[in-house]
Amino acid sequence: MITRTALIGAGGMARRHLPLMIKTGADLRIICEPSSKNYEDTLELLEELGAPPPPNEPDLVTMLDRYAAGLDAAFIVTPHNLHHDQAKLCLEAGLDVLLEKPMVMNAREAISLMETRDRTGKLLVVAFQGGLSPQIREAARLIQSGELGELLNVTGMVWQGWKEATVDTWRQMPEVAGGGFMFDTGAHMLNTLCTLVGEDFATVAAWTDNRGAPVDIDGVVMARLESGALVTINGCGDSIPGLDSEIFSR
Repeated sequence: MITRTALIGAGGMARRHLPLMIKTGADLRIICEPSSKNYEDTLELLEELGAPPPPNEPDLVTMLDRYAAGLDAAFIVTPHNLHHDQAKLCLEAGLDVLLEKPMVMNAREAISLMETRDRTGKLLVVAFQGGLSPQIREAARLIQSGELGELLNVTGMVWQGWKEATVDTWRQMPEVAGGGFMFDTGAHMLNTLCTLVGEDFATVAAWTDNRGAPVDIDGVVMARLESGALVTINGCGDSIPGLDSEIFSR
């Protein structure tokens, strides 16, 4: 099935997604990107991929006015503080939305987007590979069905050379990013863990350390699920270059 798609934001992360998008049948009709450099770099990549070059309309309201009727979906890959308003506009324009993580800046914005999704009847999906993975879904079924026994303890760990890699970028600006390492990269682990356990948290305590940065870099969480199972989550964003994460359940 061909999906007529708008790409909202054409920075480095969007360009990382483009090869798979084109390979799996996305029909990129329009780009909404205020940076001419990002747009030019995206056109170069699309040429390498053998995909036609879509036009750029830097203003989202104008883009939706002109193009929404000929689109099926929008993929939003922009700084975190833009997610809520951009996703709301796209949903209200009749488009399904794939939204980069983290979903929004706070719970109020999350509730607002869910209400918009319900009101418009359109799809709203947050781009978490873990929670959308068939393997993770099957593991969650096994855990939640009790086939593997009683869930007693869950441990999650994620590390990355995030502090050094994001210095002097918007990801370390609290008003734009909304949080630091655990909010950004750590959101993947949190989503996967929540998908696996499939229940609410009853009690949570957490500590963070900014390590001299404007946002949190290291963090640790201790929690109890409603079932009584205990959870520990550890994130270190000031480590060697690279990235890894693990989740254990017992």
